[in-house]
Amino acid sequence: MKIIVQFSGGKDSHASLLWAVHRYGAENIQAVFCDTGWEHPLTYKHIQNVVKKLRVTLTTLTSKKYNNFIDLVAKKKRFPSTKARFCTEELKVKPFVDYILDEVQDHFIAVQGIRQDESTSRSKMTSMCRHFKFYLEPYGYTKEGKPKYHTYRKKEVLEYIRSYDDSILRPMFKWTAQDTIDFILTNGHIPNPLYLKGFSRVGCFPCIQCSHTEVKQLLKFYPNRIKELEAYEQELQTSFFSPDYIPKRFCSKTAIVKKGAKKDRIVAYPTTEDVTSYIQNKNATGDLFEQELPISCMSYYSLCE
Repeated sequence: MKIIVQFSGGKDSHASLLWAVHRYGAENIQAVFCDTGWEHPLTYKHIQNVVKKLRVTLTTLTSKKYNNFIDLVAKKKRFPSTKARFCTEELKVKPFVDYILDEVQDHFIAVQGIRQDESTSRSKMTSMCRHFKFYLEPYGYTKEGKPKYHTYRKKEVLEYIRSYDDSILRPMFKWTAQDTIDFILTNGHIPNPLYLKGFSRVGCFPCIQCSHTEVKQLLKFYPNRIKELEAYEQELQTSFFSPDYIPKRFCSKTAIVKKGAKKDRIVAYPTTEDVTSYIQNKNATGDLFEQELPISCMSYYSLCE
């Protein structure tokens, strides 16, 4: 039986790794990091610091098909979106499946830092389940009512689960975000330093789901990342941000969206420059800060108090 902790460098997976070490012992833990090639240098350093302090073995996985996040975007000819998060599928899910099938070849428990209050979809999960669950039961249905299953290396997965257990444990499932931070601090660890700079999420830098506040923090602390985004948009002729990220009147680009049998429609979408201009010029009141917690320090989780 192998104990595998999926470690991204964020607070929830950090807390899960600590929990697993307490439960099973550091010598029995395998931390696994799926590297998208789009993380902040502080995150890479944080991951190394944590596993070194805990004396846990770390395995870093990458996609066999794409070199990194930008290579994925170039080959897909678009950035991912909240409705098409192929980044997670290609750079994290598939590499982990490859790892299980090609290298683990044993019973395993995958420890995940998933919490039910993170999103509606995660609230429907459970604290325990099977890793290959959706190869056996549908994760959704098409408009015609046809069930949808995971299919990546399906034949090999089905053969694998005939011989081996594929359990998932989510020890932080009923915890709040603050609970995980408190657990990390209580155990003498420091969370990812990006939280101290006001970022609420630290996986991928930035994430396609980043908030206006996080863009504001990018402008303040990492303006070069903004310039990189602008350059990639120019090179790849696509936008990092979704059409509804800022009001349409502030968007400088348009695209024709084909609707099949329905009439095509024109959609306005923003460039990174549009987004940063909007955020910089907007008054520091109202909805720009609606996603922030009422705290007195810069840290999203009151880490400096």
